[in-house]
Amino acid sequence: MSSMLSPPSVGEHLLVTVPAPHVLMLTLNRPKQLNSMTKDLELDLGRVLDWFEDEPALWVGIITGRGRAFCAGQDLKSWQDEAAARRRLASSSSEQEQYAQLADGTRVPLQPLSESQISVDRLRKGGFGSISSRRSSKPIIAAIDGICMGGGMEVLLNCDLAVATDRSRFALPEVSRGVIAAQGGIARVAKVSGHHRASELLLTGSAVSAAELYSKYQLLNSVVHLPPSASLEAGQVAVERAAVALAARLCENSPDALLVTKEALNAARDYPGPTGANAVLINGQKRQGNLEDLAVEAYTTTRARALYVGENINEGLTAFREKRAPRWRDPVQFQRQERNAGKL
Repeated sequence: MSSMLSPPSVGEHLLVTVPAPHVLMLTLNRPKQLNSMTKDLELDLGRVLDWFEDEPALWVGIITGRGRAFCAGQDLKSWQDEAAARRRLASSSSEQEQYAQLADGTRVPLQPLSESQISVDRLRKGGFGSISSRRSSKPIIAAIDGICMGGGMEVLLNCDLAVATDRSRFALPEVSRGVIAAQGGIARVAKVSGHHRASELLLTGSAVSAAELYSKYQLLNSVVHLPPSASLEAGQVAVERAAVALAARLCENSPDALLVTKEALNAARDYPGPTGANAVLINGQKRQGNLEDLAVEAYTTTRARALYVGENINEGLTAFREKRAPRWRDPVQFQRQERNAGKL
């Protein structure tokens, strides 16, 4: 960790490092529990990611996990304990039990709205791991070696780039546990992989290989091939090396251009299509429009307007003329709007 950087303090289950200039790496560190998510770990991730968003010296993030898993999803014991506590709280409150009535008169109990709201609030604060629905202003890379399932997959799906070892396994098995991939997974798989591929992955709950996730579902950027006898440590080193190399490649470019491009990618991801009824979120405001409007917004957002008169655009053009590598400056940090809000 650079002595100039001061991330928030976190617990032992999250490792915060800077493996290359301008690159932040977050490593989930619950290997015995397959890096399953707890409330405390999620809060730590949220604090560090908020700090990352505001730190001008950091341009790219990496998320990875130690041991046999990237992340196997929610820690079920933690989840059950929290659910039981919410039920006890609900039973002691004045909130009335709610039911849906079937055609034959049978009444089916419904989850209290207060409990539903807890899940909605989590989604709006960044989702599973504070990542699965986060609208990050900076590129984030997922580096996977081993098991990536449930919420772990939902984290991967909201990263901008993803690399994985060929021995990794991926699944959204929620239906086999009686729940659904409700923290962003359903919508994101459908957008990238299409309805039929998404249905296969989500409705069967079956695990797939890295090769399948790359070629069939188009959810990986590259696959790192390992020798059959590769140790856990060797696989982790290999995928981290690939992720850091990719992050370093991004950092060869103007940090202002990275931020404006990511802003435009966020807007494009929200774009509902020419017949969509929903507005897209652009420059912190909801707008109706078409693809041409999105292109116009790439010139008119606050950050884009600053880019075109900033130091880095001049440095990039000067370096090109002088046939040398550019010497970029850290980008200006604007006050963020809608930090984590956005459509799935």
